[in-house]
Order: sequence, then structure tokens, then C-alpha cells
Amino acid sequence: MATAKSQAGLSRESILGGFDKLLTVLDSSADSFKRQSDQVGKTEVDSRVAMVNDLNASIDQKQKEIADMQQQVRAKQAELESSRSKLQKARSDFAAAYQRRKAEIQQQRQEFEALLQ
Repeated sequence: MATAKSQAGLSRESILGGFDKLLTVLDSSADSFKRQSDQVGKTEVDSRVAMVNDLNASIDQKQKEIADMQQQVRAKQAELESSRSKLQKARSDFAAAYQRRKAEIQQQRQEFEALLQ
């Protein structure tokens, strides 16, 4: 058997060397794959993570804007109710003043009508 191995050029060292070369090629392929996957991670994954983070930040900003606008709406509604109350009071005061003045004028008319007869 030793003779057959040596005639075919196969020795313990050459067989083990062949395995070592295979391991070296495998390690090299693994390194190459890691570099490529790292690059894909940077270009594909990291950019999408950044986009998601940007979108989340944008959502947070919009939610703050919405909260601010809701506060403005509440403030304007309070102003509206105040204005509505003031307007209603002004209308009521005017109507009362109108009725008093109308009654006064009608009374004065009757008095003058009586004097003019």
C-alpha cells in the first residue's frame, strides 16, 4: 500500500496539505462572504435603518405639530365661546335698550299727541 501511494504521488504530507489548502480556500471564501455581507449590510440594511429612523423622527415631529395644533384649536374654541357669549350679551343688552327707548319714544309721542289736541 505504501508503494501504491508513493507511485501515485500521494503521501501523508501531500494528502494533509491538500486538506490544508481546502481549509485555506474555505477560510478565504468565508472572509470574502463576510466582506460582501458587511457591504450589503451597510448599503442595504444600514440605509434602511436610517430611513426608518428618519421616518420615526418625522412621525414624532408631526405628532408634536398635531398636539400643538390641537392646543391651538382648544384655545380658539375658548375664544369662540367667549366671543359668542359677548355677542349674545351685546344683542340682549341692545334689545333691552331698544325696547326701553322705543317705549320712551312711544310714551313721549302719546304725551305730545295729548298736548296737541
